[in-house]
Amino acid sequence: MTSMEIELADERLVLLEEQLTPAEVLQKAMDRRTGAFTGGFGSLLQRPKAEEINVVSRQRRLLPFWHVAAKGVYIYERTRDYTVPGSSPEVTAVTIDSQRRELDRTVDGHKAFRLTATEHCSNELRHETFVDGVSGDTFADGADLISGPRSEISDPQALSAEDTIVVPPEQRASFVVRRALNEVMKPVQADKILEEAIILEKADLYYRPIWAFEFGWRDKRGVVEVDSITGQVTAGKPMLGQIKGMINRDVLFDVGGDTLGLFIPGGSIAVRLAQAAIDKK
Repeated sequence: MTSMEIELADERLVLLEEQLTPAEVLQKAMDRRTGAFTGGFGSLLQRPKAEEINVVSRQRRLLPFWHVAAKGVYIYERTRDYTVPGSSPEVTAVTIDSQRRELDRTVDGHKAFRLTATEHCSNELRHETFVDGVSGDTFADGADLISGPRSEISDPQALSAEDTIVVPPEQRASFVVRRALNEVMKPVQADKILEEAIILEKADLYYRPIWAFEFGWRDKRGVVEVDSITGQVTAGKPMLGQIKGMINRDVLFDVGGDTLGLFIPGGSIAVRLAQAAIDKK
């Protein structure tokens, strides 16, 4: 029996580049500024006019999502018995490779014989997913977003330049990687395993730029967010304070031997995955 091969991808931190200029982003926010206040106002007299609403503050945010892809490869052999029916009722025996075989059993009312064969099996499992770094939900826009201009970042601290708010992922790499690997780990019924491999093909953390604009009307405040890649405008969350704590690669990419060995079932498989993670570090 061959030993399982373990391959872990390089962890990448990627920043998606903005497609809209600051002026275009501001204009989109201004066009939708009344939407920051219309919720909850029953009377038309209480609804603000666009000219009465002013920009109070603005904030550039970087929001995280994960792109993880894994593959499991299994090539193996096993012995199985096949029951083969005769071609017609009068067949009582057949000769295969100079060996006579009696049709000594019945299948669906037809005479049949047993043939022992070696099955040569090949199975490849793939799993690819995009995960919102904050909520842990599937991030449906991920595939489209990563097809655009982007740049790989070596130092996470560079993301927070010019007062940009970098939102750290609440869903860590260890969580999304374990979930992906579990999807491609499959026990096989085999007499002989020729090849068995678990490959983590991608473990990328992407940051996408969002602009938040806080508007003021009378004594009320409202926020809209503009995606500076797609131009989508949505109701925004309150302005964020500076995120405390350092964002470094060890925190973001916490796929260590202890996490993989602890959470991935499979006995010796978990041990080898853990060792691969340690070697990668």
